[in-house]
Amino acid sequence: MPERPANGRACAPRASRACVAGGLACALALVGCVTTPPRKPPLALEGHPEPDLQGVTHVVKPGETLWRIARAYQVRVEDLSIANHLADSAVLTVGQELFIPGAKAVLEVPPSDLPAPEVRPARQGNAPLAWPLIGVLYARFGPRGDTRHDGIDIAAPVGTPVLAAADGTVLFAGAQKGYGFVVVVQHPPGLITLYAHNQAVLVKDAEEVKAGQPIAKVGETSKNSGPHIHFEVREGGQPKDPLRYLPAPR
Repeated sequence: MPERPANGRACAPRASRACVAGGLACALALVGCVTTPPRKPPLALEGHPEPDLQGVTHVVKPGETLWRIARAYQVRVEDLSIANHLADSAVLTVGQELFIPGAKAVLEVPPSDLPAPEVRPARQGNAPLAWPLIGVLYARFGPRGDTRHDGIDIAAPVGTPVLAAADGTVLFAGAQKGYGFVVVVQHPPGLITLYAHNQAVLVKDAEEVKAGQPIAKVGETSKNSGPHIHFEVREGGQPKDPLRYLPAPR
């Protein structure tokens, strides 16, 4: 896609040399800049709260299970499994590293004689969308004090490819205040997905994309707490919890 000036201004001459009296005298007109309005996406985008990328790395010790670790850190098993892309019933190995979202310190996991509860994923079994990348889920959809977080945040290294969650058409690809470089894709079932804070976009407006196609690269444009993508799902124009449209982690 063509590059645009960062300030939204395009310079063009207001006039060229104007000659009078049969070219006997010429005056050079001043050259100025005309302001062009920034492009707007086809849906309202407002600044959104950026949760801090906060958490610790827990090293699995003998006898520890996903449920016991989740209980010790007071997080849901589902959140722990999603953050580390594990099944809720995953068998852990000694020395395995787990990211504990929201934790401020590494804790000891006490032994427990309580049976692990049955855990049922909240997401649909026949998910209409695929994960846009593999990374650490550290912020969920929902209220943030007096504001709302209209998507999920997935941390990954700068430059990691961001993939289209399903076949669709690019509605917008460019920069937006509060979102950095953003890609908005419309999908046939009536869903819209949004991928924000990218380092670069790899597609252009009106381009047809396929599920799994790289459409951007992870970055940290606009205000945020580190390299990640902010991923939104909208249906009927309303933000929805993306986790209900994504498959359970394997």
